[in-house]
Amino acid sequence: MNFKNFFIFLIIIFALFVRFYNFTERVTFGPEQAISLITSGKVLKSKFTLLGQENVQRITSKGHIIFSGVLFTYSLIPLQTIFNFDPIPITAYFAALSLLSGAVLFIVVKKLFNFRLALLSTVLFLFNDYMIYHSMFIWILNYLPLIGILSFYLIVDFKNDKRLFNVFLLGFLCGVGFGLEYLYLLTAAVVYLFLIYYSREKTKTSLIFVAGGTLGNLPMLIFDLRHDFYHLRSLWQYLVDTLMNPGQSAITYYHFLHFWPIFALLGGLLLLFVWKRNKIAAVIFVAIYLFVNLSSGLVSFKNPIGMPKGLSTTEVLKASEFINQDKPEEFNVISLLDFDTRGHILRYPLEYLYGVKPMGVEEYKEAQSLYVISEKSYDFDKAGVWEINIFEPKEVGVLNNIDEDYAVYKLTK
Repeated sequence: MNFKNFFIFLIIIFALFVRFYNFTERVTFGPEQAISLITSGKVLKSKFTLLGQENVQRITSKGHIIFSGVLFTYSLIPLQTIFNFDPIPITAYFAALSLLSGAVLFIVVKKLFNFRLALLSTVLFLFNDYMIYHSMFIWILNYLPLIGILSFYLIVDFKNDKRLFNVFLLGFLCGVGFGLEYLYLLTAAVVYLFLIYYSREKTKTSLIFVAGGTLGNLPMLIFDLRHDFYHLRSLWQYLVDTLMNPGQSAITYYHFLHFWPIFALLGGLLLLFVWKRNKIAAVIFVAIYLFVNLSSGLVSFKNPIGMPKGLSTTEVLKASEFINQDKPEEFNVISLLDFDTRGHILRYPLEYLYGVKPMGVEEYKEAQSLYVISEKSYDFDKAGVWEINIFEPKEVGVLNNIDEDYAVYKLTK
């Protein structure tokens, strides 16, 4: 093994360790992950749809829900089939996707520039705390870094003999990116203007780009044509609502995850500049970078990030198992751990892992019993939760303890 291959091997092993060490206890499984898996599970078990996942926090002033593109939902279906709906190995796919994105970054930068820059850029990307953090949960935006580096390659490698093919692929990637994250439209506009500026056949370039974008976002376009342009009207109304009330929505880092590989490349250029002047300084900089990112609040080798303190995905699945063992009938579920009181983190494993389906999210009053996951310190006598108050429980008992801090309660009339 030569020196270069040794460094590549070392990076791969370290990146695998950072992501998969104690993986089961580090996986984050919250409401958004559960809702995503329920959405794709419905497609797999019931019928085909062109409509993606609903965004429960994005509703227009007209009462219309914002839905994502359906391609992310489609991508989860084979994973659920292969892994029998288990969210932990499905999450491992997204950790592997992060590694794949790093590998593609290395290949692209090596081809366009040189090995040393590729190595440095890949290190910065793979061991960035945000990229490690996103490796631990299922999320629609986790595809964006891969789309970003592929788009960068197609733009830089814009040769005359494949110019129109690159335009089509860029349009396709922009269509896919828009379906994943609507703010990707801004990036797509920049890409389009770049292509038009450097194109000698502007009309042909525009048509090919639009054709690629249409194919990349075909399910959404078909749905809109069949349903009075629902997506277009809802997004326009949401934009108007946001302009009228800017506080209802905020732009944050994850809207631009497709730029993370580019940031890593720029950091690699800076490191390469330092390396050429002082190798020891460059090594020290990398060491500091690794220490800062691996000790970040976004990275833990013991617990999941983003879940209630002390609670893990395996414990949530254990809670669902306790409910299943109680042989429930005409029941519903509640989570008092976060904003999602309707308990999607329990709904998903109960229905898709154990084959026991809770009643609907608006049928709490009709249920005969409620199963609640919460902290043991929760005071049910002062519950300010609609799902509990409308049920009017007469008896509250502990079904089973999850650990020292959390338990599953059974509420009956």
